[in-house]
Amino acid sequence: MVAKIVSPSGRSRRTVGSAVPLGSVASSWIPVMPSTVGESRSPMSRMTVPPPGAGTMSRMSEPISGFDARPDYDPASEGFTPVTTDEGKLRQLVEYLAEHVSAYRDGAPVPWTGSPEEIRAARAAANDRSARLPDAIVHASMLVLGAGVDHTLPFVAFDGAACRIEDFDAGGVPVRVFVPADPTGAVVVAAHGGAWWMGDGTARDGSFGPDCAALAQRSGAVVVDVDMRLAPEHRMPAAAEDLVAAVAWARTAPIPEIAAGAAVVLWGRSSGGHAAFLAAKMLHDADADVTSLALTAPSLDLRGRSTDMLEAIFGHADATDPSVSPALGDASWLPRLHVQTGTEDDTVAGGDVVVAKLQEAGEAATMSEFLATHFVAVPAVQRERITDLARHILDATGTARELPGDPTGDYDKDAIDRANEESWGR
Repeated sequence: MVAKIVSPSGRSRRTVGSAVPLGSVASSWIPVMPSTVGESRSPMSRMTVPPPGAGTMSRMSEPISGFDARPDYDPASEGFTPVTTDEGKLRQLVEYLAEHVSAYRDGAPVPWTGSPEEIRAARAAANDRSARLPDAIVHASMLVLGAGVDHTLPFVAFDGAACRIEDFDAGGVPVRVFVPADPTGAVVVAAHGGAWWMGDGTARDGSFGPDCAALAQRSGAVVVDVDMRLAPEHRMPAAAEDLVAAVAWARTAPIPEIAAGAAVVLWGRSSGGHAAFLAAKMLHDADADVTSLALTAPSLDLRGRSTDMLEAIFGHADATDPSVSPALGDASWLPRLHVQTGTEDDTVAGGDVVVAKLQEAGEAATMSEFLATHFVAVPAVQRERITDLARHILDATGTARELPGDPTGDYDKDAIDRANEESWGR
């Protein structure tokens, strides 16, 4: 069953199953442009990004002076058509980032067959770009989409700075723990994205970590961010094994804010969703299931990926192996599942397939779909995605807390769009 629900902010949302869709998917940045990681699988193909220097946004400032100088100015006379749809605004934002923002534009192919030194250098550069991207999206959103909408990132909007942050050794696995100011006793074990080869270091500090803090504050759960081993130095399932160790540690962690016998949610983003899926299976096989598996833009079907990539990550190139493409395997064992996807995500696949399998079998599985590419979502959508995840965590773990609406997003989107159209004479 697919239900379409309109959010308070005016966005329509679609969910598979009976759960109410409450959030959105945010970008999980892997600094490799979509064309390098597989064929297009979504309508994002209609959002073709021009090459740098193509001049897509070069006329952005010209109509402004015209509006100021002549009240009866017709922007169409200068070849400018106002964009009011959410899809059009996302397209503008992506085009701007591709032309003007090096953190988005300058991704390079991964040197899967390179030397250890080449891998480390490429990883450091990719992580640095990833760390800069969240702020770049905020600045680009302000320039391209204007100041009528609040472009505050989740970490700021949800007071992530109020978290207590501590580093621990979780049975030989480094973890960073985000303890919320108002804990519920639940715990989330989190796996960052990064195409299995990056996402640690500065990327974890500047991109994924702030979202972990925001999620902790929003949900009340203690969030354990796992510094997993990465390919190609450590092939899968090394990252999944690290998550299993972190879950075992979290269940008895010396953190008073985690309740005895606390429910554990395993959360993974992008390639981290793949690692979390495999970890959940390992835990199931050991009779140590987690309460829920939550996946944001998960990469669960790797058919079409390069042989070099698959061999570097998995040691072989059989993309039909369920350990490589979990969407192709049995899903009946899964705990309660929640998947977040992006409407314009042409980089990953498989999350919706797993949800459909469980739905057909009458199992608990929900999917929320929101306006985003794999790499880019406007800050308002990023906040919605965190809230959606927080509400799932509260429901799945049986914890409760007051969860107000977006503290920075109370505005009438439709009224603003109507006013803009009227001012443009449309």
